[in-house]
Amino acid sequence: MDRDEEQPFEKSVQTTICGVDVQFRVASEKGRRFRPDDVGIYDEIFRNIFSEMNEDDVFFDIGAHIGLNSCVIGRRYPETGIVCFEPHPQTRASLETNLELNEIDALVMDCAISNSDGTIAFDTQHDTPGGMGEVRHSGQGKETPVRTLDSVIRDDGVPSPTVIMSDIVGEEINLLRGGSAAFSSPKMRLVYIVTHDQPLERLGSSKQEVEDLVRSYGFDELEYLRDNFLKAKKSDQSR
Repeated sequence: MDRDEEQPFEKSVQTTICGVDVQFRVASEKGRRFRPDDVGIYDEIFRNIFSEMNEDDVFFDIGAHIGLNSCVIGRRYPETGIVCFEPHPQTRASLETNLELNEIDALVMDCAISNSDGTIAFDTQHDTPGGMGEVRHSGQGKETPVRTLDSVIRDDGVPSPTVIMSDIVGEEINLLRGGSAAFSSPKMRLVYIVTHDQPLERLGSSKQEVEDLVRSYGFDELEYLRDNFLKAKKSDQSR
């Protein structure tokens, strides 16, 4: 049996994150690692996000996993448009279940995001430090549809984001390369990117290149909320 083969959904776990009541279920062994058992580690990050967001935002959750970010934000801002990207089938099943549990009306996309349209190998057998799958340009892994951010917005009728959160294990550099129109748009004002040093190195990239590319799109206020959690905003764009 695949060690991440879908299992029956367990009972939901109810918790409060930064003052927001949420509940989660998972359907795989890996997914259980992402249950928010220690909610304190999320409070600082969500306090920052809440200080920047409002009901009129369109939030893209790229690498949404089981939906923790989208569920908390959706519960806090019920009128916010939410688009989730999660290519792993079992993880996406947990994501959709959790969105429903928390009564979040979100669009769920089954593609990975990179710098070209087509298919790419998605490795679910070799854990990242957080237990997530990883895009493999070596071709080793399950074939998965891949899109650029710009093509999704241009071709699929998806609204342009104002806020993006990304945790995609090295593909953050390709997200930026394939999203020049989206990131440069006057609508786009805030981005949170988890940077992954070793996967970036495998792509011949670096955290510095991520920062430089973000700046090239007009984001002039950059800070790290944690060691690898980059926040970037455009100072001329207000809430």
